[in-house]
Amino acid sequence: MSIIQINNHELVQRLTQVATGLNQPKELSSAIAGSFLTIVEDNFDAQGRPAWAGLSPVTEARRKSGKILNQSGQLRDSIQTEASDTEVSIGTSDPKAPTHQFGAKQGQYGKSSRGGPLPWGNIPARPFMPVDENGNLQPEAEHSIYDDVDYFYRRLFD
Repeated sequence: MSIIQINNHELVQRLTQVATGLNQPKELSSAIAGSFLTIVEDNFDAQGRPAWAGLSPVTEARRKSGKILNQSGQLRDSIQTEASDTEVSIGTSDPKAPTHQFGAKQGQYGKSSRGGPLPWGNIPARPFMPVDENGNLQPEAEHSIYDDVDYFYRRLFD
C-alpha cells in the first residue's frame, strides 16, 4: 500500500475542516473514492495524462487494435475503491498493475525457462492510478478532490 501525499496546503486545511465538521465523514470519503475511480477511468480513456508511451513494433504486431492497456479490460475492471470515516483507498489486485504503473527494465523479473530475460525488453511506465511514484496526486485528481471538499465545505459553512 502507498500513501498519497497532498501538497496543496489550502486543500489539506479545508479537507481537515470539512472532515471535522461532518457528522458522517464517510460521505466525503465516498465522494473522494468516486473521484479517484473517475480519474483512473479518464486516464484509461485518454491513454494517459500525460500521454503514455507508444507500443513497441513487436507488441503492436502481436495485439488486436484498440487502446493501450485495454485489450481485455481486466486491469481497468480490477480497480476498486474503499471509503471509511478516516480513509480512502484505491487499488487493484491485478499482478500486472505495478509493471504498467511504474514500468520495468529488461530482465527485472529474472529469466524465463529458456534463459531469456523477463521482461524481454524495457516496458515504459504507463501510470493509470491517480498518483505518481512519489505518492503525489496527479493534477486532475487534486482538482477533483478540491471540488469534492469544496462541495461539503459549502454545505457546512455557507
